[in-house]
Amino acid sequence: MSVRFEEAVVGVQLEHTSVFLGASIPDPDRWTGDYDPREITDAVVAAARAVLSAGGTLVSGAHPTMAPLLLYVAAEFPVRPGTPRVIIYQSSLFDSVLPPAARRFEKDGVGTLRRTPAVPGDTPQPDGWADSLRLMRETMFTETRPAAGIFIGGMQGITTELRLLNELVPHALLYPLAHPGGEAASLLDYAPEEIRGMLAESTVYPTVFRAVVDDLASRLK
Repeated sequence: MSVRFEEAVVGVQLEHTSVFLGASIPDPDRWTGDYDPREITDAVVAAARAVLSAGGTLVSGAHPTMAPLLLYVAAEFPVRPGTPRVIIYQSSLFDSVLPPAARRFEKDGVGTLRRTPAVPGDTPQPDGWADSLRLMRETMFTETRPAAGIFIGGMQGITTELRLLNELVPHALLYPLAHPGGEAASLLDYAPEEIRGMLAESTVYPTVFRAVVDDLASRLK
């Protein structure tokens, strides 16, 4: 049964808590490993709903395959005056290809779009954006100080994000999901031992991410 906007129930388990969501559907031209685009999409939607239902704030980069999903989920919840439900970071290097959905976050009142400068000399190509992406990620993590990171699908950038979050916010909990494939499937050793088995084996994503929220909330007490 779908939940109407007016009926959206928001809890307080993760109130005043930021959670980073690192996710993407791999580019088949640059990724040769296993992944399932539909499973990645389902998992991202489940993760976003679980965090937002618990009163948390989602933090993410403006990836073109993810921003529309986050907008779709965030729009299910009442607007929260003064505190965005979703904070999206985007390097100015990619302004020309910014997903239209990302521009709608602020217009629709469900989130905030924060731009970071492009590093001189970088180009919006896979072999030319490393410094600008690192600056964006460093800014994102130092400004929002996520209590946890959820990692789904993706390519090499997922490992980069996980390690950078671990470096800049050492107390952050890390929750990589295995089944949809992508780079995140290789990162299970970073997950808390108590929930690692579920992250490794389960495909019932709403249940998985409710368990992630419960695990995170219990550690924040």
